[in-house]
Amino acid sequence: MKKRLRCFILFLALLLTEILIGAFLKGGFIRAYGGDVLVLPLLYAFFRILFPGTDCFTEKILPFLLFLLGVCVELLQGLHIADRLHITSRLIRIIVGATFDVWDIGCYFAGMLLIYAFLYFKPHKSL
Repeated sequence: MKKRLRCFILFLALLLTEILIGAFLKGGFIRAYGGDVLVLPLLYAFFRILFPGTDCFTEKILPFLLFLLGVCVELLQGLHIADRLHITSRLIRIIVGATFDVWDIGCYFAGMLLIYAFLYFKPHKSL
């Protein structure tokens, strides 16, 4: 239960950070790339709430699968999936994204590396 609580607190902190970046930063490096880097740790924390174990899937494979998910979403943005599905909701378009940017894939990769670095350097107690 402690693991889930820690992951929940981490998830809320990252979600709040993402919201603050989106709401208050209008430009600059953090606005352009910071949120994209943090989205993978955010999703990782969310999945760790659901699956708190320390098995190989959770700690070794999940960050890579989340990276692949990010790449797939980015490629769908390149195919203008929001337009093709006639999505008009501003909130859904923000979540799905509407603009392909190869740098986003780099940011997702950096987010994955951030997760792996955390896993490598953390104390033996599992998050």
